[in-house]
Amino acid sequence: MAYRHIIRRGFSTFKEGDVVLVRDLSRGGKTTLLGPLTPGRIHGSRIGNLHHADIIGVSSRDRVSTQTNSGSGGQFMIHQPTLEEYVLHCTRQCTPIYPKDASTIISMLDITAGDKILEAGTGNAGLTMHLARTGCIVHTVERSKERMVHAKKIVGEFRNGFLLPLVSFHVGVLSETVDEIAQTVESHLFDGVVLDMPMPWTQLPSVYGYLRPDRYAVCYLPSMSQVIDLVRACQRWPLLVEDIIEVDWRKWDVRTTTIRNPEAPTDEAL
Repeated sequence: MAYRHIIRRGFSTFKEGDVVLVRDLSRGGKTTLLGPLTPGRIHGSRIGNLHHADIIGVSSRDRVSTQTNSGSGGQFMIHQPTLEEYVLHCTRQCTPIYPKDASTIISMLDITAGDKILEAGTGNAGLTMHLARTGCIVHTVERSKERMVHAKKIVGEFRNGFLLPLVSFHVGVLSETVDEIAQTVESHLFDGVVLDMPMPWTQLPSVYGYLRPDRYAVCYLPSMSQVIDLVRACQRWPLLVEDIIEVDWRKWDVRTTTIRNPEAPTDEAL
């Protein structure tokens, strides 16, 4: 179980340029990602306008009131978003790799801080940020320049871009760029490879030669037909298929109940 610490001790205040998570206290805790915080900008909601300037200078878990034509409206509680919340709420240009899958991929790669990872299929940079947060050096490749620009913006806005120094962004086809990227890596070998693309078997022949012996390449595939095609392709190369897994992550809504004493008197009237 995961708990969010509710006691503030020495938290710094939010400042201009931060991205925050705001929780609507009048609507069952619905959350929205807001930012970068900019004086003069306003977030409109059903309970009134939330001014960025009112958030700048407050601390995590502070409450900020919205403004309506008749005065004060509802209230939002302000949080610093976790990486999971940020990935799920940030703007998208394609479907992201969700945190449950990113965590599994990191476990399968068996990586440690300082490892050099080659990722293909940057997308919304959800996996990119999870990889970088482990302390690995991530070289990520995306075919679309537009998506790469968007991904770099997403990484840069998460906690003031503290992950940016760990990520190198490359635009192009993996098989055409891997030689050049490998030249920038010590010994020209990677400690792990992740491919998030519809047909990874078209790129693996150009990549596995740059993978350290006894290390792992992980392919993220949404359909079983793609998995079967990949397994068949791997039989032609010096690669061993070690694991094929499906990740299930169920959230539970747990509520306490009060059990009535069966010996207590009851009202017999119906």
